[in-house]
Amino acid sequence: MKRFLLLILALSTSYTGIALSNNEKKESLISSNDFIAFWDSTSTKFEKLNIKLQKDFDRYGESEKFLKMLFFRSQQYLLDDYNQYASVEELIETGAFDCVSGSFLMAVFLDRYGFDYDIMETSFHVFLTVNVEGKKVVLESTDGFTGFINDKNEVKAYLTDFEKESKKNPLYLNPEQQLVQNLLQPAIFRAINLQQLKGLELFNRAIFYNNQKEYDIAFKKIKEAETLYPSERISALSRLLQSQLVVASNL
Repeated sequence: MKRFLLLILALSTSYTGIALSNNEKKESLISSNDFIAFWDSTSTKFEKLNIKLQKDFDRYGESEKFLKMLFFRSQQYLLDDYNQYASVEELIETGAFDCVSGSFLMAVFLDRYGFDYDIMETSFHVFLTVNVEGKKVVLESTDGFTGFINDKNEVKAYLTDFEKESKKNPLYLNPEQQLVQNLLQPAIFRAINLQQLKGLELFNRAIFYNNQKEYDIAFKKIKEAETLYPSERISALSRLLQSQLVVASNL
C-alpha cells in the first residue's frame, strides 16, 4: 500500500479531530449528482464507469457487492497512475490520481446511491469507510490490489494503524521532504464531507504550485481551499503563502 506517500501537508498546532455527525456531513455544497452529470457528458471513460455502476446498483443495490464493484471498476476505468497532488480533473482526463482525488471519485458515487459512508481525513492521508450489511468496509484508493478491505480484523488494524500514525508522522512541504521547521503537525483523524474534501484537493494543488515556484497560483488555490474548508492547517498555509508573496514582492 502507498501509505508512505505524503499527500497532505500538516500545519499549525496539534489538536484532536472530531468526526462529523451524519447531518453535518450532508451540508456539503458539493453536489454529487451535478458532478456526475457534468463528467458523464464530458469524459467517455467516466461515462462508461457511470453506466457500469448504474447497472451494478440496479442489480446489487446498497450492498457490499456493489462496493466491491465500485472499487475495482474505478481502478479499471479511471485510477491509472498515482501522482502526488493530482486534481480530480487530472484524474478524469488523464488517469493521474492521489488519495484525495481517488477518494473523491468513489465518494461521489457513494453519495449518489445513499450509502452510509465517511471520508476519513488523517494527518497525511485520505480514505473511505462504508457501513454496509452490519459491517465496516474500507476503500483505499491508492492500492488497486488490496485496497478493498472487508475483513473485520483487517479493517480494525487498518484504522488503528492510521490513527496512530496520524499523530506522530512529520510531514513535508516539497518532494525533497524538507521539513517546514516553523510549523507544527496537527494530529488529524476525522470524518469530513465532500466540500471539505474538495478543499483538501485545492490545498494539495496550492502545495504543488508552491513547489513549482508559481506563488500567485498557489495563493489563489489556498484561498479557494480556505473558502471550502477553513481548517487550521489550510488557514496556516494561507498565512504562510501570503507572507511569502509579500516577501517576494519586495525583492
